[in-house]
Amino acid sequence: MTTKKTGSPELSYESVWKTLSAIDCTDKAEKKNGLTYLSWAWAWGIMMEHYPEARYDFLVEERDDAQTCTVWCKVIINDLERLMWLPVMDYKNKAIINPDARAISDTRMRCLTKCLAMYGLGHYIYAGEDLPSGGDAVEENPAPKEKPKPKAKAKPKAEPKAESPAEPQGDTIANEEEADGVLSFLCSTADTFATATENDLIEFWKNNKKTIDLLDQGYPEHFNQLKAHFSALRASLKESNDE
Repeated sequence: MTTKKTGSPELSYESVWKTLSAIDCTDKAEKKNGLTYLSWAWAWGIMMEHYPEARYDFLVEERDDAQTCTVWCKVIINDLERLMWLPVMDYKNKAIINPDARAISDTRMRCLTKCLAMYGLGHYIYAGEDLPSGGDAVEENPAPKEKPKPKAKAKPKAEPKAESPAEPQGDTIANEEEADGVLSFLCSTADTFATATENDLIEFWKNNKKTIDLLDQGYPEHFNQLKAHFSALRASLKESNDE
């Protein structure tokens, strides 16, 4: 049985992360156009089971000169806050020009689940892992135990200070598809800094400067999305570390 944290004076970013990051979300995730999505309804239900005092707010959407739109979501648990952003994209994961209300609504809910990942729920999915870390994972729908994965194929656990950038082949990014992959990798890896410090995130940017410069030089739209992602994450880290 999972102990709820309702009104607990010991509620902290660390305690919430420890609880939510151990939950196995595998059966509730689905892949679409190369990205993995978590059911927002299930994710919010899990949040309510553990932290019924939690609430979320959607900030005013931001529109740029190209008339693309970015949504922002904030999740609050008592005195804890996490902030996340997400551009409104089409089925090719490209920013939509003048998106309609339906596209914005769908993106809001995806942004909500991404913001919940900043607290730990489904975080390992965004980090590219197969299962949550820790041996005492809370499994809502336990997988059969007789299907362990060979150690040789196990993926390394994401570490905040890892210096293995998403290096493209050679000194160029060959095409837009490769640029999409680089952007996705950098953003998802940066999200592993949810419990790190602002300086760690800055150091990660510096370690990947060569790859980031390639995006800036050849794919400015991708670079701007990456920069916005890092800015939002940095602001969130600064806010939480200042508390």
